[in-house]
Amino acid sequence: MLEYKLIRSKRRKTLVLQVRHGQVTVRAPHYVTTDFIDVFIQEKSTWLRTKLAEQQETPKCCNFSQNSNLLYLGEEVTLNITSAKKAGVFFSCDTSSEIEKDSDQQSRTKQLNVAISEKVNAKLVVPSEKSRQVKKQLESYFKQQAEQLIIERLELISKRVSLKPTMINIRQYRARWGSCNNKGEVSFNYLLMMTPTFVIDYVIVHELCHLEHLNHSKDFWQLVENFCPNYQLAKRWLSDYQSQLHWLQPN
Repeated sequence: MLEYKLIRSKRRKTLVLQVRHGQVTVRAPHYVTTDFIDVFIQEKSTWLRTKLAEQQETPKCCNFSQNSNLLYLGEEVTLNITSAKKAGVFFSCDTSSEIEKDSDQQSRTKQLNVAISEKVNAKLVVPSEKSRQVKKQLESYFKQQAEQLIIERLELISKRVSLKPTMINIRQYRARWGSCNNKGEVSFNYLLMMTPTFVIDYVIVHELCHLEHLNHSKDFWQLVENFCPNYQLAKRWLSDYQSQLHWLQPN
């Protein structure tokens, strides 16, 4: 029997399995028995072991070091860490000197440049300290970008679906992409900026539909499908790229 972490909720209506960072988590309604959960785990053991093996063999979380990779709007980009008089984060393209075969076009790699201020950089002696500084600047950048893009997308989608929240928050969550409460307030994880726009749109629709159904009932999912017919593709993308979508604290 695989070991797992059990989280119960009175509001939850379904049993959900998650595999993150080598840990199996079961989210279950309060009335589901442990025996039932054990049987469920056993039935899904092949899938769970496959997911655990994938995460152990290919740890893809960004370590915030030079030339490490991370996702931005669904595209893999390379970190280029520099120092400058003024700190900043910006994109550029690295042009390779190699010419593509039978073509005059040069290959390009998209870079996400993280410029650490010279004053701060002089104090970063240990590599892990620099990684933590890079992570801090990236978090600030991703939050700024999310506050612009997610709110713009939400305003458009809100008009289309005729569902409007009372408040919008952008923050970082450890294990969710968004939330909605009974006050009509919606919140979004700014790390959604790592996902393609169709995934961002799905998460927005998901949370807006909670304004109508504060649960995950059949009626809720039917409403989601009405406004986002490809929502299953978005859920699949989140599952497929799960190991790349979480930021760990550098050692």
